[in-house]
Amino acid sequence: MKYHRFALFLLLFPLISCGCEQPSAILHDVFAQTDSTPPILLRYEAVNKRVAVLTFDEPLDADAIALQCNYKDIQSVSVSSETVTICLEEDLILGQGVPLEGRVSDKRGNSNRFSLTLWARNQNPPTLLINEFTTKGSDANPDRVELLVTSRGNLAGITLYAGRDGVYTDRYIFADRMVERGAYLVVHFSKGTQEENVLASELQAGLGSNNGCLSLARSPEWESPLLDAVVWGNHTTTTHDGFGSEDLASNVSFLAQCNQWNSLKSEGSIDSTQSTATRSFCREGGKDTNSKEDWYICATKEATFGSENSDKRHTP
Repeated sequence: MKYHRFALFLLLFPLISCGCEQPSAILHDVFAQTDSTPPILLRYEAVNKRVAVLTFDEPLDADAIALQCNYKDIQSVSVSSETVTICLEEDLILGQGVPLEGRVSDKRGNSNRFSLTLWARNQNPPTLLINEFTTKGSDANPDRVELLVTSRGNLAGITLYAGRDGVYTDRYIFADRMVERGAYLVVHFSKGTQEENVLASELQAGLGSNNGCLSLARSPEWESPLLDAVVWGNHTTTTHDGFGSEDLASNVSFLAQCNQWNSLKSEGSIDSTQSTATRSFCREGGKDTNSKEDWYICATKEATFGSENSDKRHTP
């Protein structure tokens, strides 16, 4: 112990005995936690035809932001804490996405790159319901989804997902088009013997035959409000709450959180066992309780895509 005290004295003695004035000692806690996490993009939206707002999870360095918008020149960029506001020189076109890439940094220099697609804000969307669909398609009767327009409006940007935004297997984004109440819109989700000019999903990947979900969003943007959803299952799968995959179980949980479906379990989904390529899932008379009680399976060859649902029901 004496040896340790003597060694400490020798280290301190030059500082004590020096005749010149010494600057105050500054102690640094080398164990203190410092921010080493880059900013994360939480959400973004176009607030009008030329202005978009991006929100990150922490304040940004306004001098360390670089943005590039393909096909549109950026007029100005302003930063307020964690929010970036972008003003374009030209209007965004309804129903057409514009790629935006950028790099941002926080106050400590942690940087992150991002890539997204900007969509013009549709100020006049219609209201829609998923009204009929099939999931066990054939060449003559591919997987299809029918939407019923319940109030007039512009379809631009409205997105129909096989799954939901963030975790989906296929989707269809509607173009700039006015529709009237009572109209039917049919989207094909698998390849087959199709007439010309059909509305076809991006990948034509088909829908989950036995277990799956559909969701309808106001736009393709993150956290876009959902307009409708439906969930189906065979009620015999045992894994992941009866849905067979972690992604689907996560999707159903998300739809329940958004109040677009009322059950987290496969037992609460529409029973898909008796459905076929011509025995479609049909909504009953516009009912919308976000439950399997809104749906029935029509009789064989009674699918009526593009017109009012058949009232003939399949009886096992």
